[in-house]
Amino acid sequence: MKLLFQRLLREPLLHFITIGGLMFVVYAAMNEQPETPPDMIVISSGRIDQLKSSFSAVWKREPTEDEISAMIDEDIREEVYYRDGVALGLDRNDSIVRRRLRLKMEFLMDSSAHALEPATGELETFYAANAQDYETELRLAFEQVYLGENPDPNTISRALDELSANPETDTFLLGKPTNLPSQLGYSSEAAVFGVFGKGLFQQLTELAPNVWTGPVKSTYGIHLVRILGRIPAATPPLQEVHKDVLRDWKALKRQEIADRDYEKRRKKYLVDVRREDYQSTAVQ
Repeated sequence: MKLLFQRLLREPLLHFITIGGLMFVVYAAMNEQPETPPDMIVISSGRIDQLKSSFSAVWKREPTEDEISAMIDEDIREEVYYRDGVALGLDRNDSIVRRRLRLKMEFLMDSSAHALEPATGELETFYAANAQDYETELRLAFEQVYLGENPDPNTISRALDELSANPETDTFLLGKPTNLPSQLGYSSEAAVFGVFGKGLFQQLTELAPNVWTGPVKSTYGIHLVRILGRIPAATPPLQEVHKDVLRDWKALKRQEIADRDYEKRRKKYLVDVRREDYQSTAVQ
């Protein structure tokens, strides 16, 4: 019995239900007031404060008394039309209204789920199962000599021989004028792609370090390349990526809770999908 109780205390859904229930209790207690007649519209001081705050957020100043009166009049007008629209059933089958109500319901649930914290060992288990998502990429540092779009084989051979004989030769004397950097510090595939275009990084991964090699082709043409350093891909320890892992764990838990909440609500309804009422179109 004690073990079952301890397990229930660690159950995220129980946390969600408890927090959600407390939120509604507090909300009801704060808003407890005599029932308002259905034909009465009440603009409370709290609502007026909301209107003033919204005005200040947009205009970066406090509203005047005339502007406050105008906002109250507009709020009353909106409430009148809203009530009459609901009475006429205009809110039904309205995709915009439906979407807004769904977003509000999901926001209430998401606010409660955000307070969840993993039980002892739960985050470690989650990280172990998803470690590949946090793996750092291979990064390379290299220098290059640009030989043009279509250099002849003799030009490539002479430049490579010169660099092999004297690796510290001034590369500006060998290559063609270009805006491409002669060196790039430790960079990921995406960073190299952003400078040299597609395909170069993959070729660089196969080269030996500290040796001038070529020809190597980029989007811009032909290069001679020397790898200066390599930082291999690696999985960092949990403490280094704890913030990201916790964020992803919470996102997963929020989705699980949302799915369970929807399934519970869905069971209250009998749904009749009448496909014969319309012609369906197959989507490939």
